[in-house]
Amino acid sequence: MARQDIGDIEKIRQNIECWLAARLPDVGELSLNELKFPEESGESSVTLLLDTRADGVQRKFVFRMAPPHSEVFDSHDIGLQYTLMRIMDEAGIPVPSLVAYEPDAALLGSDFYVMGFIDGQIPVDNPPYAFGSWVTELTEGERSSMWRNGLEVLSRIHLVDMSGHDLPGLPRARSGQSIAQHEIDKFDKMIDEEMIKQAPPLLLEAMAYIKDNAPQPGEQRLCWGDSRVGNVIWQDLKPAAIIDWEMASMGDPVSDVSWWYWVDYCNSVGLGVERPGGLPSLEEIYQQWHQLTGLPLDNADYYDLFSVVRYAIILEKKFSAMQAAGQGVIDNFAATFLPELLEKCKSA
Repeated sequence: MARQDIGDIEKIRQNIECWLAARLPDVGELSLNELKFPEESGESSVTLLLDTRADGVQRKFVFRMAPPHSEVFDSHDIGLQYTLMRIMDEAGIPVPSLVAYEPDAALLGSDFYVMGFIDGQIPVDNPPYAFGSWVTELTEGERSSMWRNGLEVLSRIHLVDMSGHDLPGLPRARSGQSIAQHEIDKFDKMIDEEMIKQAPPLLLEAMAYIKDNAPQPGEQRLCWGDSRVGNVIWQDLKPAAIIDWEMASMGDPVSDVSWWYWVDYCNSVGLGVERPGGLPSLEEIYQQWHQLTGLPLDNADYYDLFSVVRYAIILEKKFSAMQAAGQGVIDNFAATFLPELLEKCKSA
């Protein structure tokens, strides 16, 4: 799933080798081995694992660039992702060490960046870790500690002061708009005519509710966006690095907390697998986050519904691409949870 057609892979390897050697002048003559795609994650942006050797010393790096053809999002701000990780590093949030960002797309057809490789464990996406992985082999107590450690770092992200950073490319609602308006517009735009014909009708009804009941304007904080355990590199059950910032925005951080729970829940219970024991409930997750940040939990029901709506739309886009490629498609498992969540919002 993570392998993508990006063109002449040997030419790309040579170009990256020259580029990287120029930015690591103190390591001696550098050579780059065959490029590797991660096999179990990294499906959105193009991710390559770089294995280098210089003066007899091996070093690993990770390369990221925009995909030539995106299945889901119509744009990938690679430079913004790099800048956000630099800001997070300055704020004490664990992220990979950064080598450099290349804004010129002439070299590889896209701007790109390279960061250090962190040796750790990542809950797999393909298949979801709940089907059997190092996470399911943990004790319930270990899984509980892992989730709470991750939520602690997520809480710290939401407390980062972004007022001193000029990031015009970071999505946010305009003055006077609902705090969630930029996300509403983003996902509403993804619902094209094909999706309208094929998507579960309740998904379209739920999106209509999201649009008609948007929260009022409010204080905007940095939201990681794709806040899930599969976007964390773990060491000793603690986050060693937060990765994948392509869905980041300024908004209501409650949306991040909701996404942390619901994507994980959809990828286990939604696929017919029992949620691993020891994981905190949605209510426990919200309460821990509130205690750590002091931030309000207003509109949590709304963001729970919006999380599942957003994930169901992403799945519809992925399934459409799979169908076009002649692959089998399963039912939209995220949409399973829409009736209960929509009813909960309507009855509140």
